[in-house]
Amino acid sequence: MNSPDCLLCKIAAGQLRARVVVETANIIGVMNDAEPFARGHVVFFAKRHASRLTDMHDEDLGEILVVIKRVAAAMQVDDYNVLQNNGALAGQTVFHAHVHLIPKWSEREGLVYQREPQRDVDHDDVYRRLRKLKDVLSRTAV
Repeated sequence: MNSPDCLLCKIAAGQLRARVVVETANIIGVMNDAEPFARGHVVFFAKRHASRLTDMHDEDLGEILVVIKRVAAAMQVDDYNVLQNNGALAGQTVFHAHVHLIPKWSEREGLVYQREPQRDVDHDDVYRRLRKLKDVLSRTAV
C-alpha cells in the first residue's frame, strides 16, 4: 500500500523524477540530490510504503542491505556509513522508511560523529524491558 502524499512513494510510482541507481521488483536506490552528506550518497527504500523500520517487510529490509553491499562495492569506496532513522527525534524527515549509504571519501565528507561516548548513560531500565522479551524474541523468526 502506497501513501499518496509520500515523496518516496511518488518516486516509486514514477510521479517524481529521481536519479535511480538501482531498482528491483521491491526496492529502489536513488541519489540523494536534495540533501547529500557526501558524493555518492544513495537512499534505498521499499516500493511498499512503511513509515519506519518496524513496519517494513523483512524481505524488503534484507534485500535493501544486500543491494547496499553491492552498490558500495561498485562505488569502490572502502569507508562508508549505513544509516537508518526512525522518528523525528532520531532525525527522520521523510516518513517512508529508508536507508542511507553515505560514502566517506575524506574526513570532511560524509557523517562526522561525536567521538566521545556519553558517560552518564544508564542502560538498566531498557535492559530490564528487553530481558522480559527474551523468551518472545527467542521464539520469533528472524
